[in-house]
Amino acid sequence: MSQCVFCQIIEGQLDDSRVYEDDDCIAIMDIHPLGNGHVIVIPKYHHQHITAFSPELGDHLFRIAQRILRAQRTLGWGLQGTHILLNDGPAANQTVSHCHIHIIPRQRGDALRSMGRLALHVTGLFGPKAARKKLDRQARALRGALNDLEPAEEAEG
Repeated sequence: MSQCVFCQIIEGQLDDSRVYEDDDCIAIMDIHPLGNGHVIVIPKYHHQHITAFSPELGDHLFRIAQRILRAQRTLGWGLQGTHILLNDGPAANQTVSHCHIHIIPRQRGDALRSMGRLALHVTGLFGPKAARKKLDRQARALRGALNDLEPAEEAEG
C-alpha cells in the first residue's frame, strides 16, 4: 500500500468526493477546504514536482482546472475571485509530496477566514475535516455543472 494519500485515493483505498476523472487525473473536493467548492486536481502519476510531467500533461492539468473553475462559477462560487494554487516542493509548503492544483473560490470579505485557514494549510495543521455529506453534495453539483458546460465555453481563448 502506498504511503501517499493521493495515490491511496487514486487506487480506491481511501474515500473521496470525486468531481472529475479521466485517464490522467482526478479532481476531488478538499477534505480540509479553505471555502465552499475547494477542489484539488491530482495527476494519476506520482511525482512531487510539476517539472517531472510532460508539457502535455501539465497543459492537461491546467485545462481541467480551468474547466472546473468555469463550473464553480456557474454555481456562484468564485465569482469575485479564485486562488489557483500549486505548492511545488517542501520550501513552498507542499504538505503532500504528490503534485496537485488547488482551485479555491473566494468572495469579497472572506480574507480573514480564508487566510487563517490557508496559514494552517501551509503549516500542515489542517484543522477540522469537512462533513463528507457536504463534500459529496458539492461534488455532485460540480459534476452536473461540468456536464452542462457547452463545448464552445471550453474552447474560448
